[in-house]
Parts: sequence; C-alpha cells; structure tokens
Amino acid sequence: MLRGYYKGLALFLVLVAGPAFADEVAPSTKSLETCIDSRRINGWTSENDRVLIVTLGAKQRYRIQLSPSARVFSVSSQTTLAFVPRSDGSLCRGWGHVSVEGQRIPILSITRLADPLPTGEKLAEPEK
Repeated sequence: MLRGYYKGLALFLVLVAGPAFADEVAPSTKSLETCIDSRRINGWTSENDRVLIVTLGAKQRYRIQLSPSARVFSVSSQTTLAFVPRSDGSLCRGWGHVSVEGQRIPILSITRLADPLPTGEKLAEPEK
C-alpha cells in the first residue's frame, strides 16, 4: 500500500514540477529568437543554402535559417534575394520569407549574433 502511495506522489511531483522547470528554461531560449526590420538590412552573405547572415545598420548581424526548400534554389549561389516582411516591415520566424527566383522560402529562425570587434581590438585577458 505504501508503495502505491510513493508512486502516486512521485507522479504528482513530476507533473507539478515539470512544467515549472520548463517555464524557467524556456525564456532564455526564446530570448535568442528575434524579429528584424527588413528596411534596415544593409547586406547579406550565405553560410550555406539554408543559412543567411544579414547586417543591419553599422554592425548588427543576424543569422536567418531558412526552410529546407532553400536547397532547391541554391540560395548560397544567388546574387540577388528579396526579403518579404509582414505588413509592418518586420521579418520574424514564421512571419517572413526570402524570395528567390519568384519563390518564397519561409524563415525558420532569426538569431542575433555577437557584434564583431572593431578592427585592431582584441578581447581583454581574464584577470588571474
């Protein structure tokens, strides 16, 4: 009888604590996802057929991951791309596309990259 009680208690704790733990972890992963203003895009490069690095302003860089259909259009070898935002000009995961040869490729994620160091500067050595 006691054994059943402990199994029930363990199940209860997993059900109660599981979602609470997930809520604590989820915001940190979601905070990496972002939207960008397509009107501020200055340029782009491709890492491969599914990943673009776009630059906004002077040095803000973002990694855009495209759906697998991007491989069909060889995005990395394209010289021109069109960014198709939602009505407010934002490109977001699920709310924006990249147009290649007249075909829209959905955006799966947009993640901000660390700002590059100014030319000639190095990271400071950690204190000992």
